[in-house]
Amino acid sequence: MAVQWSFGRILLWIFAVCAVLATLVALALGFDLLVKPPEVADTLDLPSRLEAIHPFHVAQWPFDAVSTLLYVVAFGALLLAAGPIASLAGSDGRADILKSAIVASGVLGVAGGLLYVGATQVTIDMQYCDCGFKTEEVISQFWAITVVQGATDWLNYGAIAFGAIGVGLSALVLGDRGLPQYWRWVSWGAAVLLVLSILLHEVSDTPAGDLVIAVATGILLPAWAIILAMSTDRIERLPEA
Repeated sequence: MAVQWSFGRILLWIFAVCAVLATLVALALGFDLLVKPPEVADTLDLPSRLEAIHPFHVAQWPFDAVSTLLYVVAFGALLLAAGPIASLAGSDGRADILKSAIVASGVLGVAGGLLYVGATQVTIDMQYCDCGFKTEEVISQFWAITVVQGATDWLNYGAIAFGAIGVGLSALVLGDRGLPQYWRWVSWGAAVLLVLSILLHEVSDTPAGDLVIAVATGILLPAWAIILAMSTDRIERLPEA
Protein backbone atom coordinates (compact mmCIF):
# COMPACT_ATOMS: atom_id res chain seq x y z
CA MET A 1 0.00 0.00 0.00
CA ALA A 2 2.81 2.44 0.89
CA VAL A 3 4.55 1.99 -2.46
CA GLN A 4 1.25 2.24 -4.34
CA TRP A 5 0.31 5.44 -2.59
CA SER A 6 3.73 6.99 -3.04
CA PHE A 7 2.99 6.64 -6.76
CA GLY A 8 -0.60 7.78 -6.23
CA ARG A 9 0.46 10.99 -4.49
CA ILE A 10 2.77 11.90 -7.35
CA LEU A 11 -0.02 11.31 -9.88
CA LEU A 12 -2.48 13.45 -7.91
CA TRP A 13 0.04 16.29 -7.73
CA ILE A 14 0.69 16.00 -11.47
CA PHE A 15 -3.06 16.09 -12.08
CA ALA A 16 -3.49 19.18 -9.90
CA VAL A 17 -0.57 21.16 -11.37
CA CYS A 18 -1.43 20.35 -14.98
CA ALA A 19 -5.13 21.14 -14.45
CA VAL A 20 -4.30 24.57 -13.00
CA LEU A 21 -1.81 25.43 -15.76
CA ALA A 22 -4.15 24.20 -18.51
CA THR A 23 -7.02 26.26 -17.10
CA LEU A 24 -4.90 29.42 -16.89
CA VAL A 25 -3.76 29.10 -20.50
CA ALA A 26 -7.31 28.33 -21.66
CA LEU A 27 -8.67 31.40 -19.85
CA ALA A 28 -5.95 33.61 -21.29
CA LEU A 29 -6.84 32.38 -24.77
CA GLY A 30 -10.56 32.74 -24.17
CA PHE A 31 -10.17 36.37 -23.13
CA ASP A 32 -7.76 37.11 -26.05
CA LEU A 33 -4.90 37.98 -23.70
CA LEU A 34 -2.29 36.02 -25.67
CA VAL A 35 -3.36 36.70 -29.26
CA LYS A 36 -5.49 39.58 -30.44
CA PRO A 37 -8.25 38.68 -32.93
CA PRO A 38 -8.35 40.58 -36.24
CA GLU A 39 -11.09 42.96 -37.24
CA VAL A 40 -13.12 41.22 -39.91
CA ALA A 41 -15.80 43.12 -41.82
CA ASP A 42 -19.30 41.70 -41.50
CA THR A 43 -19.82 42.27 -45.22
CA LEU A 44 -17.32 39.56 -46.18
CA ASP A 45 -18.67 36.22 -47.35
CA LEU A 46 -17.89 33.06 -45.40
CA PRO A 47 -14.82 31.93 -47.38
CA SER A 48 -13.29 35.41 -47.15
CA ARG A 49 -14.00 35.59 -43.42
CA LEU A 50 -12.40 32.19 -42.86
CA GLU A 51 -9.32 33.24 -44.82
CA ALA A 52 -9.07 36.50 -42.90
CA ILE A 53 -9.24 34.80 -39.51
CA HIS A 54 -6.89 31.92 -40.40
CA PRO A 55 -3.68 33.76 -39.31
CA PHE A 56 -5.34 34.36 -35.94
CA HIS A 57 -5.97 30.64 -35.52
CA VAL A 58 -2.37 29.91 -36.55
CA ALA A 59 -1.09 32.31 -33.88
CA GLN A 60 -3.45 30.81 -31.28
CA TRP A 61 -2.65 27.19 -32.02
CA PRO A 62 0.60 26.77 -30.02
CA PHE A 63 -1.10 28.03 -26.87
CA ASP A 64 -4.25 26.02 -27.60
CA ALA A 65 -2.14 22.89 -28.11
CA VAL A 66 -0.22 23.47 -24.87
CA SER A 67 -3.43 23.92 -22.91
CA THR A 68 -5.01 20.81 -24.44
CA LEU A 69 -1.91 18.67 -23.90
CA LEU A 70 -1.73 19.79 -20.28
CA TYR A 71 -5.31 18.58 -19.90
CA VAL A 72 -4.27 15.30 -21.57
CA VAL A 73 -1.46 14.86 -19.03
CA ALA A 74 -3.88 15.71 -16.21
CA PHE A 75 -6.44 13.16 -17.41
CA GLY A 76 -3.68 10.61 -17.94
CA ALA A 77 -2.43 11.08 -14.40
CA LEU A 78 -6.00 10.76 -13.09
CA LEU A 79 -6.42 7.55 -15.10
CA LEU A 80 -3.28 6.04 -13.58
CA ALA A 81 -4.31 7.20 -10.11
CA ALA A 82 -7.66 5.36 -10.30
CA GLY A 83 -6.27 2.21 -8.69
CA PRO A 84 -4.54 3.92 -5.75
CA ILE A 85 -7.61 6.10 -5.10
CA ALA A 86 -9.98 3.13 -5.16
CA SER A 87 -7.64 1.16 -2.87
CA LEU A 88 -8.30 3.72 -0.13
CA ALA A 89 -11.90 2.50 0.01
CA GLY A 90 -10.76 -0.84 1.41
CA SER A 91 -13.44 -3.50 1.05
CA ASP A 92 -16.22 -0.99 0.35
CA GLY A 93 -18.33 -2.39 -2.48
CA ARG A 94 -18.43 1.02 -4.16
CA ALA A 95 -14.65 1.02 -4.73
CA ASP A 96 -15.01 -0.68 -8.12
CA ILE A 97 -17.56 1.89 -9.25
CA LEU A 98 -15.28 4.69 -8.10
CA LYS A 99 -12.35 3.22 -10.00
CA SER A 100 -14.43 2.64 -13.14
CA ALA A 101 -15.73 6.23 -13.15
CA ILE A 102 -12.21 7.64 -12.81
CA VAL A 103 -10.84 5.32 -15.49
CA ALA A 104 -13.66 6.27 -17.89
CA SER A 105 -13.07 9.96 -17.27
CA GLY A 106 -9.34 9.60 -17.85
CA VAL A 107 -9.68 7.57 -21.05
CA LEU A 108 -12.26 9.91 -22.59
CA GLY A 109 -10.28 13.00 -21.58
CA VAL A 110 -7.05 11.70 -23.11
CA ALA A 111 -8.81 10.56 -26.29
CA GLY A 112 -10.70 13.82 -26.74
CA GLY A 113 -7.61 15.95 -26.17
CA LEU A 114 -5.36 14.01 -28.53
CA LEU A 115 -8.03 13.91 -31.24
CA TYR A 116 -8.51 17.67 -30.98
CA VAL A 117 -4.79 18.46 -31.16
CA GLY A 118 -4.27 16.12 -34.11
CA ALA A 119 -7.20 17.50 -36.08
CA THR A 120 -6.42 21.17 -35.48
CA GLN A 121 -2.74 20.66 -36.28
CA VAL A 122 -3.70 19.51 -39.78
CA THR A 123 -5.59 22.74 -40.43
CA ILE A 124 -2.55 24.74 -39.31
CA ASP A 125 0.11 22.80 -41.22
CA MET A 126 -1.72 22.21 -44.50
CA GLN A 127 -1.35 24.85 -47.20
CA TYR A 128 -3.93 25.53 -49.87
CA CYS A 129 -3.09 24.10 -53.30
CA ASP A 130 -2.76 26.08 -56.52
CA CYS A 131 -5.48 24.08 -58.26
CA GLY A 132 -7.96 26.94 -58.46
CA PHE A 133 -10.37 25.55 -55.87
CA LYS A 134 -9.28 27.55 -52.83
CA THR A 135 -12.84 28.52 -51.92
CA GLU A 136 -13.91 24.89 -51.90
CA GLU A 137 -10.86 23.96 -49.82
CA VAL A 138 -11.60 26.65 -47.25
CA ILE A 139 -15.23 25.56 -46.88
CA SER A 140 -14.33 21.86 -46.74
CA GLN A 141 -11.70 22.50 -44.07
CA PHE A 142 -14.17 24.57 -42.05
CA TRP A 143 -16.79 21.82 -42.03
CA ALA A 144 -14.24 19.10 -41.33
CA ILE A 145 -12.87 20.85 -38.25
CA THR A 146 -16.42 21.70 -37.15
CA VAL A 147 -17.34 18.01 -37.21
CA VAL A 148 -14.18 17.08 -35.29
CA GLN A 149 -14.80 19.76 -32.69
CA GLY A 150 -18.35 18.51 -32.23
CA ALA A 151 -17.04 14.98 -31.67
CA THR A 152 -14.33 16.09 -29.24
CA ASP A 153 -16.84 18.24 -27.36
CA TRP A 154 -18.92 15.14 -26.63
CA LEU A 155 -15.86 13.12 -25.67
CA ASN A 156 -15.02 15.91 -23.24
CA TYR A 157 -18.60 15.91 -21.95
CA GLY A 158 -18.20 12.21 -21.23
CA ALA A 159 -14.92 12.83 -19.43
CA ILE A 160 -16.53 15.61 -17.38
CA ALA A 161 -19.63 13.55 -16.55
CA PHE A 162 -17.65 10.51 -15.40
CA GLY A 163 -15.30 12.84 -13.55
CA ALA A 164 -18.27 14.32 -11.70
CA ILE A 165 -19.41 10.80 -10.76
CA GLY A 166 -15.93 9.89 -9.57
CA VAL A 167 -15.42 13.03 -7.51
CA GLY A 168 -18.91 12.89 -6.01
CA LEU A 169 -18.62 9.20 -5.21
CA SER A 170 -15.21 9.73 -3.63
CA ALA A 171 -16.89 12.04 -1.11
CA LEU A 172 -19.30 9.25 -0.17
CA VAL A 173 -16.73 6.46 -0.10
CA LEU A 174 -13.74 8.25 1.44
CA GLY A 175 -15.30 11.20 3.23
CA ASP A 176 -15.44 9.45 6.61
CA ARG A 177 -12.01 7.81 6.40
CA GLY A 178 -9.87 10.52 7.98
CA LEU A 179 -10.12 13.27 5.39
CA PRO A 180 -10.94 16.85 6.47
CA GLN A 181 -14.64 17.65 6.57
CA TYR A 182 -14.25 20.47 4.05
CA TRP A 183 -12.87 17.98 1.50
CA ARG A 184 -16.38 16.60 1.11
CA TRP A 185 -17.68 20.06 0.26
CA VAL A 186 -14.87 20.57 -2.24
CA SER A 187 -15.74 17.21 -3.81
CA TRP A 188 -19.45 17.93 -4.03
CA GLY A 189 -18.82 21.45 -5.30
CA ALA A 190 -16.56 20.16 -8.06
CA ALA A 191 -19.10 17.50 -9.07
CA VAL A 192 -21.95 20.03 -9.25
CA LEU A 193 -19.92 22.53 -11.29
CA LEU A 194 -18.77 19.86 -13.71
CA VAL A 195 -22.35 18.83 -14.47
CA LEU A 196 -23.48 22.47 -14.59
CA SER A 197 -20.77 23.31 -17.13
CA ILE A 198 -22.16 20.72 -19.58
CA LEU A 199 -25.68 22.12 -19.23
CA LEU A 200 -24.51 25.70 -19.73
CA HIS A 201 -22.48 24.81 -22.81
CA GLU A 202 -25.53 23.21 -24.38
CA VAL A 203 -28.21 25.77 -23.50
CA SER A 204 -26.30 29.07 -23.40
CA ASP A 205 -24.31 31.03 -25.98
CA THR A 206 -22.50 32.95 -23.23
CA PRO A 207 -19.06 32.07 -21.79
CA ALA A 208 -20.74 31.01 -18.54
CA GLY A 209 -20.02 27.33 -19.19
CA ASP A 210 -16.32 28.04 -19.77
CA LEU A 211 -16.10 30.06 -16.55
CA VAL A 212 -17.84 27.35 -14.54
CA ILE A 213 -15.56 24.61 -15.85
CA ALA A 214 -12.57 26.88 -15.19
CA VAL A 215 -13.53 27.14 -11.51
CA ALA A 216 -13.90 23.36 -11.34
CA THR A 217 -10.67 22.46 -13.15
CA GLY A 218 -8.57 25.37 -11.95
CA ILE A 219 -9.56 25.47 -8.27
CA LEU A 220 -11.83 22.75 -6.89
CA LEU A 221 -10.44 19.65 -8.62
CA PRO A 222 -6.80 20.56 -7.89
CA ALA A 223 -7.79 21.21 -4.26
CA TRP A 224 -9.60 17.84 -4.19
CA ALA A 225 -6.50 16.06 -5.50
CA ILE A 226 -3.98 17.86 -3.27
CA ILE A 227 -5.99 17.38 -0.06
CA LEU A 228 -6.45 13.71 -0.92
CA ALA A 229 -2.73 13.29 -1.63
CA MET A 230 -1.74 14.97 1.63
CA SER A 231 -4.22 12.97 3.73
CA THR A 232 -3.40 9.47 2.59
CA ASP A 233 -1.28 8.59 5.63
CA ARG A 234 -4.28 9.11 7.89
CA ILE A 235 -6.52 7.12 5.57
CA GLU A 236 -4.09 4.21 5.45
CA ARG A 237 -4.11 3.89 9.22
CA LEU A 238 -7.88 3.41 9.30
CA PRO A 239 -9.20 -0.16 9.34
CA GLU A 240 -10.89 -1.38 6.17
CA ALA A 241 -14.68 -1.29 6.11
